[in-house]
Amino acid sequence: MSGTEPVCCDTLRKGGRMGQPNNALNVYMSRPDRIRAVLGYYLGEKIPGDWEFQEEEGFYAVRNSGDRLSFRQRDGIKRVRAGKNVFLLGLENQDSINLIYPWRLMELDCQAYGRQIERIQEKNKIVGGTYEGADDFKYRYKKSDRLDPVLNLTLYWGGKVWQEPLSLGEMTRIGELPAKVRELFGDYRVHLIHMRHIPEEDLQNMESDLKYVLGIMKHTRSGREYEAYIRENRDYFSRIPRSAVNVIDVCTSIGDIMEHIRFTQDEKNEEVADMCKAVRDMQKHAEKKGVRKGIKQGMEQGIEQGEAMMGMLMNRLLLEGRLEDARLAAVDETARKCFYEEYNMR
Repeated sequence: MSGTEPVCCDTLRKGGRMGQPNNALNVYMSRPDRIRAVLGYYLGEKIPGDWEFQEEEGFYAVRNSGDRLSFRQRDGIKRVRAGKNVFLLGLENQDSINLIYPWRLMELDCQAYGRQIERIQEKNKIVGGTYEGADDFKYRYKKSDRLDPVLNLTLYWGGKVWQEPLSLGEMTRIGELPAKVRELFGDYRVHLIHMRHIPEEDLQNMESDLKYVLGIMKHTRSGREYEAYIRENRDYFSRIPRSAVNVIDVCTSIGDIMEHIRFTQDEKNEEVADMCKAVRDMQKHAEKKGVRKGIKQGMEQGIEQGEAMMGMLMNRLLLEGRLEDARLAAVDETARKCFYEEYNMR
């Protein structure tokens, strides 16, 4: 890994700096304005202001073939009220390429549909009533019952280009089957955004601080570059939320500035930091460190030079048989300076 290249989320993985990068991304992307920004970018149009994003539970209990209980959890899922329409939006954050991801995503969506079916069945059981001929009494499900569609959007924050797999079909040998047989295959597509590759023009159109978080990720090739970017956007970076700082920390190589970040509470009781001040503090620290290093190197060099001169002086005195003068030079600095002048040593 080159020192001039930005460190990407996929080099950190789970257990890296700040624990799990995925956790930092999930917290950051839970805010509705940020979801609006990425959804609007993917759809190519601004999301209407009357769309409401409500939290939906994405934690599912699953029993395996051995009747052991295990769990599945989505990074985030919202119930979206889009005018008269309602749908579920699963939002997944990926910091590395996952070769079984289409299947994993399909499994999560199936869990979301399964939960809706269970709720409908429970409601029908409680309400009771009669089942018509077209209803399914066995499964407590009526013909008029409907599920909210589950849509999915994957945000990929890594540096490598994710080319495939982006569908269940790309995980299979479906292409080897005869064309007519392939018609029986039900594919499952991944809708993915390469977050680091969103064009600058589209970033500027976002009505969210995503434009700055993704913007700084594009300017981490050197300290001067990201410091300049922070100064150019000081209105935001002087009051940057902790959730945004956490994402920048796990997805970039600017950990040196993080040592100087200090959080305070704003008027909304949200933790914010002044990254502009952190840059200044980091520069002052580097200057002081450089001065201290220079002083230390000077002292060490002086000691080495002094020892060398002392050795040369003792050698001259001993060669000339001046044993008493050698003993005096070893313990008396004034006498030693006189001997240096006598032998023209500087």
